[in-house]
Amino acid sequence: MSFNPQFVADGEKQARLEAILESAAEALGDITPAVMALYYRRHPDARQSFVEHGCGYTARLETGMVDSALYCLMTWFERPLEIEVTLADTVPHHGVLNIAIDHLVGLQEAVVAVIAGTLDEGDQESRVLLDEVKEALISRIRRYAVEGSGDHREIICPERDRLDAAGGGRIRYIARGIPRASY
Repeated sequence: MSFNPQFVADGEKQARLEAILESAAEALGDITPAVMALYYRRHPDARQSFVEHGCGYTARLETGMVDSALYCLMTWFERPLEIEVTLADTVPHHGVLNIAIDHLVGLQEAVVAVIAGTLDEGDQESRVLLDEVKEALISRIRRYAVEGSGDHREIICPERDRLDAAGGGRIRYIARGIPRASY
C-alpha cells in the first residue's frame, strides 16, 4: 500500500489554521480566561462541575481542559487519527464522571468562538475553516459519548477508510478502555 499524505495531513488547511491561531495568540495571549468566561456564560451549571472535579485546583483543571480542546483543534488537520484516539478515550472518561456531553461540546465551541472573535469580519475563509474543524470535533465528541460506553471502542476514521479503499483492506484501530467497574 502506498503512503497517502492527504490522509496524514492537509498541509494547506493546517498552514491556514496555524496562521489563525498565531494571530489569535498575538491578540489575546492566553485564551483560557476568555474561553472560560464565554463557556460559563453559556453553561453556568458547568462551573460547579469544575469546582468539584478540580479538588481545590479549579483553575488548573480549567487550563488543562482548554489546552486539550485547543490541542484537538490545532492538530486536527495534521494528525486526525491521533485526535480520534484521544477523543475515543477521553469522552467516555467524562461520561464516567457524569459530565454532560453538552458541557464537553460547549467547551470546544467556546474555544473556537474565542479564536473566531479575533478574525477580521470579512475573513470568511478562516471562519469556514474554523467551522469545519469545530463540526468535525463536535461530531466525534457526540459519537464517542454514545459509542464509548463499553470497555472497547472501535475507531473508524472516514479519512482512513478512503485510504484503505485505494490501497487494500479496511484497517480498524481499537482503543481499549478501562472497565467502568474499576473506577
